[in-house]
Amino acid sequence: MIGIPRRGAAQLTAALLATGAFAAGGLATATTATAADPNGSAVATLGNVLHGQSVDIPREGQGVAGTVALKEDGQKLEVYCIDLYHGTRAGVKYQETGWDQSVLSANPDRGKIQWILEHSYPVLNASALAQEAGVGSLTADEAAAATQIAIWHFSDKTDATSKDQTTTAVAGWLEQNATDASEPAPSLALSPASVAGRSGDKLGPITVTTNAKSVDLKFTAPSGVALVDGSGQAVTSAGNNDKLYVKVPAGTDAGTAQLSASATASLPVGRAFKALTGNSQTMILAGTAPVRVDAAASAQWAPKGAVPAANATEDCKQGGVDVTVTNGGDQPWTAQVNGKSVSVAPGAGETVLVPVKEGDTYSITVTGPNGFSKTFTGALKCRPTGGGTPSGSASPSASASASTPASAPAVPSPSASGGLAETGASSNTPVIAGVGAALVVLGGGAVFFVRRRRGGVHAG
Repeated sequence: MIGIPRRGAAQLTAALLATGAFAAGGLATATTATAADPNGSAVATLGNVLHGQSVDIPREGQGVAGTVALKEDGQKLEVYCIDLYHGTRAGVKYQETGWDQSVLSANPDRGKIQWILEHSYPVLNASALAQEAGVGSLTADEAAAATQIAIWHFSDKTDATSKDQTTTAVAGWLEQNATDASEPAPSLALSPASVAGRSGDKLGPITVTTNAKSVDLKFTAPSGVALVDGSGQAVTSAGNNDKLYVKVPAGTDAGTAQLSASATASLPVGRAFKALTGNSQTMILAGTAPVRVDAAASAQWAPKGAVPAANATEDCKQGGVDVTVTNGGDQPWTAQVNGKSVSVAPGAGETVLVPVKEGDTYSITVTGPNGFSKTFTGALKCRPTGGGTPSGSASPSASASASTPASAPAVPSPSASGGLAETGASSNTPVIAGVGAALVVLGGGAVFFVRRRRGGVHAG
């Protein structure tokens, strides 16, 4: 097990994926949902170190940069750190999120990070990366360390350095050649997660976003209420960009319907993952495999009166959570958003910004008529702590000029029990369990940073 100082910037990066899970809200039903991404989330926990190499980290001393494994059903995924100077610890739950709801929200170089992920390890194996970078040969340890160094150059404006000349050369090649690439879409999402309207209407649309060939749909609703496509035909499956509607016969009593979607898909490389609670470091997906993914949405209706719905999205630019309340009915309703009254006219919507301090965990409750209640939870994580200033050269300079490449040190791995020492400044980061119906997928890509203390790195 790695021994990591409790305070200072001892770091551990781990990414974990699970299915996009949407908590559905309905009339006379209290529900809880996540707000970090308007489409849902994925959850993960820490696994074993896969590959890595000793590096010197500005402000932190010596550490190990590389990848760590997370797994589920035998599948392995990998992640890298994009938030070097925050800490985390084993067992913290991570949530898939969009770039605009993460530490990449204001980073002008985030597209270059995506390019690096698409053109480096593990998307390219060590041999292929060596050929592309023009070095004679490359081990997996060197490839992982070089990739992480290049990512930190753009994510944290920090140039970690390696005594290994091959690692240095490849990191420099990645930094020099990186150009903007687009953010990947979620593997499966339903948006919005909640719709509302009057009996006799066709509620929606709910748009499907996926990279799977086909998505299976499960619809639970009172008799006579159907899930249909744009032409009004009943559907049991969908594809990317399909629009779904809930068809409610006229005169149907007030009620709710639940839509569940599932598919086998590969979570896209470049999706960000952040902690569900606390100020733990953020990761980004580097390696993927086909896994089961799930998403959900809800619909509510009534023959007359107000018909409320609520959705939420984290707003990094304004520092809070945008809560949008809508009214699908024919009478106004007054929503209580964390105790603040918001009047919503028939057929209209209102958005309220709920301020949240950077790094804080939040719980935002929306209540309304007919027992409507919905709570959004999460943690606002929009800014990296900030590190050094890039050297200006494409390749790290310090301690990277040894005449012969240094061999990569042995990479520590968790003990047989699977435990890992705490990292970061907090020794009591809480673990959030059970976010919707989450499929836990292990992917490997955590990075360990171990501060040099009293003349050596502590490992045991």
